[in-house]
Amino acid sequence: MRKYIIPGSVRIYGLPGTDDNFGVRDNGAGQMWTETKKVGSINYWTGEVVLAKEYVPKVRFQDELRVLLGLRSAVQPNVSCEFEVSELAVETVADPCTAASGYSLVLTEDYRRK
Repeated sequence: MRKYIIPGSVRIYGLPGTDDNFGVRDNGAGQMWTETKKVGSINYWTGEVVLAKEYVPKVRFQDELRVLLGLRSAVQPNVSCEFEVSELAVETVADPCTAASGYSLVLTEDYRRK
């Protein structure tokens, strides 16, 4: 079984420049949209999301420096996401041409393109 994200089920809330009620959603074809425009893409097999630069939460330089020096704990942006996962059954299926007719095509080296 191989897992993948169900197209049309992805929702991301709390990104800068987005409405908190709508957020960013996928359209089922690998594109991420706000209410009015395309802002990125998603790979349903790996879960990787690529967003336009203006929608990526920013960390101020001073805060990042304090975290690196151990003076402050990392502050997580208030971003949440929802998605549904399904499993794809991967199994070997008999070749329909061979199974239906009882014949199979075998190419010898003489007939193959080189």
